[in-house]
Amino acid sequence: MQEEEYSPVSSKVEVSALLETLMQPGAASIRLNVPGAESFPIVLLDIEDNEYIEYDLTAIRDLAPKLRRGVEYILLGQSHAGMIRSTPMKMRDFVDDNGRFKAKSDWPEGLDLRQRRAAFRAQLRIGMDVGVRLRTDNEDESKRLELMGDLRDLSATGCLVEFYAQDGASKVLNEMHATLEICFPDSTVFPIDSDVRHIKTDSDRQVLTVGFEFTKPSNEKEKQLWNFVREIEREASRSAGDGANRTPSPLFEQKGDNPVALGRRQGHKYATPIARRMARIAGYLDSQMVALRQSQEVNSIQLSAHAERLLDILIDDREGALFALRCIHRESPWVTHGLSVAIRMADLAQSRTKVPRDLLKAIVACGMIHDLGKGMLPSSLWKASTLSRDSYVRMQSHVALLVNQMEKCKWLAPAVVQGVIERVNERLDGSGYPLGVKGNDLGELARMAMIVDAVDAMCRPRPDRAGLTPEHAYRYLLTNTHQFDRNWIEAYIRHFGVIPVGSLIKYKSGQLAWVISLDDQRHISAVQLTPHEGPPDDKLGEIIEGDKLVELGEIREVLGAEA
Repeated sequence: MQEEEYSPVSSKVEVSALLETLMQPGAASIRLNVPGAESFPIVLLDIEDNEYIEYDLTAIRDLAPKLRRGVEYILLGQSHAGMIRSTPMKMRDFVDDNGRFKAKSDWPEGLDLRQRRAAFRAQLRIGMDVGVRLRTDNEDESKRLELMGDLRDLSATGCLVEFYAQDGASKVLNEMHATLEICFPDSTVFPIDSDVRHIKTDSDRQVLTVGFEFTKPSNEKEKQLWNFVREIEREASRSAGDGANRTPSPLFEQKGDNPVALGRRQGHKYATPIARRMARIAGYLDSQMVALRQSQEVNSIQLSAHAERLLDILIDDREGALFALRCIHRESPWVTHGLSVAIRMADLAQSRTKVPRDLLKAIVACGMIHDLGKGMLPSSLWKASTLSRDSYVRMQSHVALLVNQMEKCKWLAPAVVQGVIERVNERLDGSGYPLGVKGNDLGELARMAMIVDAVDAMCRPRPDRAGLTPEHAYRYLLTNTHQFDRNWIEAYIRHFGVIPVGSLIKYKSGQLAWVISLDDQRHISAVQLTPHEGPPDDKLGEIIEGDKLVELGEIREVLGAEA
């Protein structure tokens, strides 16, 4: 490897980010700074920015005498960014700690990095939002195309972007030329000319993944691209393990009260500001489901952060949150169902008694992800209108598939995981799954969760039927109290009402309206007019409340979801 292949890393923050990547198992080694020395694997236990690095030398005790004498060594490693090497360093503070041999070194004076410029792509981890705005050049204005997508990876030569299929992204054709604007959270917008090179369709998630090749970027743009690549790598290293408290990349720090719109969700117009906030959480769940399909574990740090955000939305504006659930409809059914179950479980739980915030957060987190395991199963299972016995048994495996990938979520109380994820599909008579638990073996949390889950599931469309109205779902539950806890059914109806917030109603005049508020007796106190039966959008009309509600006349029907 030639000297000129390496370039010095000058940023102290970038040095920290690269050293963090070397804390992953098998990522680091050391080589004595003497002629003919070989490399030995080493474990980095801890780093304290600009202070020291701590090592576990247990596996290489034979080197200890030389290191104690002050023989210099070079720290080597490999991260997603490329090959890393340090300036010559020395060990100090050698200790035996319960059979483990440890030592420290001063902070390195510098690092060198060798990047594989032609091949390296920085991948964005869950929770890293970078938007891409696509604009096509066409003399015919009616044929111009503008889309908002999510950046998935970036290199000096191209990038991978996801777009919603229903946004007209299918019009993006091979060899099409487009101008991309890469939009970072700090409001940095980077324009670059590109050509489409490949398109992959994910029909389950209704997205198109498009590969772009940058068109002869200038030297200045190439330098900027490599800076973005390094910053993405640095931010990704923060969420790779337990590095959430480390300094974030400036590119990912939002500035001001009105940050630039990021990603395909933020490129859309939403009915309410709360719906827009919730769309970002839906995006996290969508990304987490993709990661689960790729055999990655649930990201504990991101789950915690987004559960906090969703709980804040509920606390800030309860009815606004319930209505926003109807505005989020572009994601997979497991994502939208998870958001709905999470919000309603937390809301119902705290209506009965004062619940500590930590417990509410855990309930929200488990509700958000409880059905994501279904996304790990073949689409033929959940798209079928009927299932054979073998297929039904296989469908039940979604619970274990998810739980098996939650190893790092130590902050979630086992009782909450059990009640909300493992037993939400059980029934009082033992007819549920996956274990057939019944009766007194089902705790209060599981009994509540199964009601919230069942109502929301019945009100959503399936391949064999349209979604039911809440009233029809309530009737089903009340006629099946051998399966569902009557006390929780009645508590649910009292709390959310027969015509809950988020219901679409039609008056005898033909006027359509969304229920947006109920009074203390759970009667409708405010509605918002709408010109169509589709999900709420930015075309909503006037809010009608108080005495003006009488002028709308009688309600003809409550409409169930059809799509």
